[in-house]
Amino acid sequence: MPSGDDLYAKDFIEALKKKHASGTYKSMVIYVEACESGSIFDGLLPKGLNIYVTTASNPSESSYATYCPDTDPAVPSEYHTCLGDLYSVSWMEDSDWRNRQTETLEKQYQVVKNRTGNAEDYSSHVMEYGDINLSGEPLAIYMGATSSSKHQGKYTPSMDAQEGSSTYLTSATDQHQADLVYLKEKWLRAPKGSKEKNEARNKLDEEMSHRKHVDSSIRAIGDILFGAQNGAIVLNTVRPAGKPLVDDWDCLKTTVKIYTSHCGPPSTYGKKYMRAFANICNAGIHEDHMAQASSQACT
Repeated sequence: MPSGDDLYAKDFIEALKKKHASGTYKSMVIYVEACESGSIFDGLLPKGLNIYVTTASNPSESSYATYCPDTDPAVPSEYHTCLGDLYSVSWMEDSDWRNRQTETLEKQYQVVKNRTGNAEDYSSHVMEYGDINLSGEPLAIYMGATSSSKHQGKYTPSMDAQEGSSTYLTSATDQHQADLVYLKEKWLRAPKGSKEKNEARNKLDEEMSHRKHVDSSIRAIGDILFGAQNGAIVLNTVRPAGKPLVDDWDCLKTTVKIYTSHCGPPSTYGKKYMRAFANICNAGIHEDHMAQASSQACT
């Protein structure tokens, strides 16, 4: 798992601007697999940096894990976890199967968009940002022309955007639940009555308890700051396309730190509430009021 300080979108974009200004690349392609990954670039990544980006989801939705123990097709029995993400699996498998000298970034984008977003129960909207004109270039410019896959160039119709490309991925798991899949499988597969089973159950219970704490504390903070009738509405507000997640990124960082100091680290699961923290800033809540609300919610 990632460690160290969180990387915020504004800081990442500033780093890309500095890379462009220093002339350290000619053009760049970025693939981002994460829930709400569109929020990293929407309203933040300017054109003219010679960067083309695709993301697993738009700024306000989850992305999905696949090749999980409880999905179809399932992973080999010795694995307890999800082995891929629907978006990432789609673009990497496409890159292996296609002729990268002829397939363009735009063609791949359409294939991945269709494969990732054509199911009612487990789909996300693959997005593109930045210098879209680069999407006319072939994959080989950025990945090389030769694949190590024995299937390279042996394209099958199921991979085609025009022919329904996810026929063999019939289910997926919300990324926010992927950790629970692993913990649950560890518990279910452990020998009955064993120390391993008890430990696995304890870890599953701890994770469930933590998630319940995060959910309830964020909800309580919203109710305290904006009232019970308006709390959820304000925290879940999605800004119009083209507008960044938050206006004041320093406020967002401070708000997360205040929450952490009173309620504990939000952890990977709690990152789903980053929009809520951003909306607290967008509403003009002073850090003293955020501290009071956090203390009241988590004491």
